[in-house]
Amino acid sequence: MGPSNFRLLVVDRTGLRGPLAPALRDEAEKRPRAMRALAALSRLAPGGLNLLGLEAGLDDRGEFFAKSRGLLAPVMGRKIADAVAAAVRKRGQPLLERDGRLIYSLYQPPVPSAAAMKVLGSRLVKERTGRPWPATATLQVTTHCQMHCYHCSAARHRDLARRELSTEELKSLIRQTEALGVVNIVLTGGEPLLRKDIYELIAHVNPDEANAMMFTNGLLLTQENARRLKDAGLFSVYVSIDSSDPATHDRLRRVPRGWERALAGVERALHAGLLCGISTYADPQRLRRGEVMEMVELARRVGVHELTIFDLVPTGALLREGERALLTERDKQELCRLEDEINARPGYPLVVTQAHVNGPTGSGCFAGWHQFYATAYGDITPCDFTPLSFGNIRENDLATIWRRLIGHPAYCTHSNHCRMQDATFRQRWIAPIPAAGPFPYPAERLTPEPRAPLASQRPAV
Repeated sequence: MGPSNFRLLVVDRTGLRGPLAPALRDEAEKRPRAMRALAALSRLAPGGLNLLGLEAGLDDRGEFFAKSRGLLAPVMGRKIADAVAAAVRKRGQPLLERDGRLIYSLYQPPVPSAAAMKVLGSRLVKERTGRPWPATATLQVTTHCQMHCYHCSAARHRDLARRELSTEELKSLIRQTEALGVVNIVLTGGEPLLRKDIYELIAHVNPDEANAMMFTNGLLLTQENARRLKDAGLFSVYVSIDSSDPATHDRLRRVPRGWERALAGVERALHAGLLCGISTYADPQRLRRGEVMEMVELARRVGVHELTIFDLVPTGALLREGERALLTERDKQELCRLEDEINARPGYPLVVTQAHVNGPTGSGCFAGWHQFYATAYGDITPCDFTPLSFGNIRENDLATIWRRLIGHPAYCTHSNHCRMQDATFRQRWIAPIPAAGPFPYPAERLTPEPRAPLASQRPAV
């Protein structure tokens, strides 16, 4: 597969377009005469005038390269091309190469791709403006599920008196999500495969804008369904497995033979050619008893590409558990150590731990910074674990709700750790929520009060 050309900055009669446009639009407005001239010139170029682009691909050794193209290439193209190449090299070894693209994680767009170039533009916007941008959107497409998991974070959102989003409403949400800058659209539930239109929704995700990803319990991953997911354009699928011990998994999920059926679904997904991972969680007891390492070995034996180990977050039925269910800082350090150790071993899946990714050694809390969550009824919350609503897409457009979210006192600064595991945050914003809800609880009902910021926070704007 030869190199691909990506247009990063284009001008047409409407102004600047492309992944770099939001970062440079303010500067362009300071030069109205030059912009008018470029807009006039763009009428001669189909699709607009290419100011800056990249020719990117893999060389004969399978290594990434990038060359600048466009009118601004002599001025700033080399800097952009070098920055992209350096960012790719920094990722280390890819999981695999597929169709002339390098895949580094089931959560990230392959390199090179239009969605990966979109990440570049979004990061530049953040660096130049200080504004957070959502890289990931988790869309709960249904609350219905065959399982009744004790620890389910979505169970509190279920309200049989409310109507779930229709196919057209979800399609509109997907388009708004892509326009906001998201590059990873995660479809979840409940059980997303219970929606008959799930394949239509997956196909509606524009692969040039974002990956379509799914979390499932695996029970409906039949051979036919796995093939249909692949044909619809699903980038990756994660199957949730709570334990390497079948009896423990089935007890927590309250479904007979759930473990056996979930692993059979994993095998079918892999056979269909899907990128497939296993998601699990760690609590203090599981970690100290060695059960997390047993899950790593299970993932290796099954042959999945990736294993995500989430922290046990007190939410759902555990919302009132507080600190009793939390990992200690020493526990998290051990998880980070385990991640580094396993990822240095050949023949193992990539291990991703929330302790690292959402901790001080990673990117910190994604909620309301790089991520948002939409319930099946259209409520927008900072993440799937946070029972606070900042609006509903049936009443406001997504961009308006996102601005409201990032301007809220609880989210206008960046936290270097998961807020839902922070005692100060929980006391201020979670404890006052009435036991009867509603869930998610409208954030505007909680009156802001002066308080000390969480550790290592910095202004978002």
